[in-house]
Amino acid sequence: MDLFLKNIKSQTYALNGWDFISAFANIPFTFYFKNPGQADFMSSSLLRASFLRTLQEFPILAGHLVVRDTRGYIVVDKNNLNMPEYAESQSCIDYKFVEAGKFSWDALPHPVSTVTAVPSKGANRNIKLVNVNVVRLRNNSGVALFVNMPHYVVDGYGYAVFVRRWAEVCTWMHGDTYKNELPLREFVFDRAVVRDAMPTDMLPLDDACSRMYEKTSTMGHLLAWMSPETRGDVLVTGTKLMPANGHIFHVSRNTINKLRSRVEQSGLARRVSDNDVLAAMISQCVAQGVHAKSRTRRMFSSLVRSLTRPLLERNNFLSLIIVDARPRLEKLMQMAPAQYVGGCITGVPVINSTHSLIAAASSDKQFSSIASSVRSVVDTVSDKYMSGIDNALNRNPACFAHSLALSITTPEKVIITNQSRFGLYECDFGFGAPKWIAPMATFLTNFASVLPVGPNHDGYHVYLSVEKYVMNDILSNGFWSTHTSLVY
Repeated sequence: MDLFLKNIKSQTYALNGWDFISAFANIPFTFYFKNPGQADFMSSSLLRASFLRTLQEFPILAGHLVVRDTRGYIVVDKNNLNMPEYAESQSCIDYKFVEAGKFSWDALPHPVSTVTAVPSKGANRNIKLVNVNVVRLRNNSGVALFVNMPHYVVDGYGYAVFVRRWAEVCTWMHGDTYKNELPLREFVFDRAVVRDAMPTDMLPLDDACSRMYEKTSTMGHLLAWMSPETRGDVLVTGTKLMPANGHIFHVSRNTINKLRSRVEQSGLARRVSDNDVLAAMISQCVAQGVHAKSRTRRMFSSLVRSLTRPLLERNNFLSLIIVDARPRLEKLMQMAPAQYVGGCITGVPVINSTHSLIAAASSDKQFSSIASSVRSVVDTVSDKYMSGIDNALNRNPACFAHSLALSITTPEKVIITNQSRFGLYECDFGFGAPKWIAPMATFLTNFASVLPVGPNHDGYHVYLSVEKYVMNDILSNGFWSTHTSLVY
């Protein structure tokens, strides 16, 4: 701790539209580790010391989130640090029972997560930029490690970089190599590198993307005017009024291959990715579930539509596909070995008719059409198109709030993100890789995340977080049940 305090410098990091466009969400995961039989297994002192050593390379995480005239900054003041929340507790449950319960959220008597889905006030009334909760399982049999970071400071890629680096430092401090110096690694937090990586030529946004990022609203102005803490309180209240119900499903490699082959043989697309197929599956089941809403909910949706300028035409459904700008920006990719870990993702809208999505459950042609539509939209997201999005995000500092308002007032949607590529199962703290990685039990409504599977497994896990009536429909959806298996 003393070394961290000695070396940290006061500095200010200006945030941009890429940070704020997804700033309404946290990135929370729980990592489950099994003790292979070592007395010093992931000791408290080792975890904390390696965490502080890693924090030296991520000084931004000890900063305060500040907003001035709707523009955001992270201010690191060495005399007034906003230190991460770091907690530790002892559980009465042995690892073997957690494993026997398939690592379900009910396997432990108390939630491991210490935050909600939305960034909100921490212990000192500020938004913490890292939350850690170490739960030591009975008889030193294992550890459940919860790590959360808000989208204000990193995206999923940056989150994984931080946790993997912490694991690397912990391994170094525990092993025989500790006597050798581990050089501090350079990570890039200056948001200007994203701006500078954008090509000067930009493509105009299509109609759906333009409405998503350039349309203004009264609700958007109100959300933008709020402080991040107040906005967090409002959104947390909203999640309580419309609570989500979460489940994890497994999609096997064999299923993915069969569906990809079906789409490619249809002639509608030369190639589709695993993510295109998964997005089509998720869109189908969520659209059908939302369509099955009660008469009361239909009336509410109609009221919202009449009071706002809707993003969608009636009887359409939005799949908001989260894309990473990094692989599309050559200058950003050439920065290695330094890594940019700030926000660099955004959503691109894929709009289909609800009827076609429902029909995709029983029609190979319709399913192929949905998967092809995802591929077609994602293929248009070039570096020049990203430059157009960058212009929209940063031209109006309140853009993120208007986009959030549109999302809130569009119940016929699903947000789809893919976190399977970030190497989360590579987070070995020197005692073996995690046996299981889990999202929170409940997250935002109409949210889906493609997750990696553990060692010796194939395919993907899909986490769905939707309202209970939608989840009930998904669990009885024949197409979904045929192509997936419920984990918990």
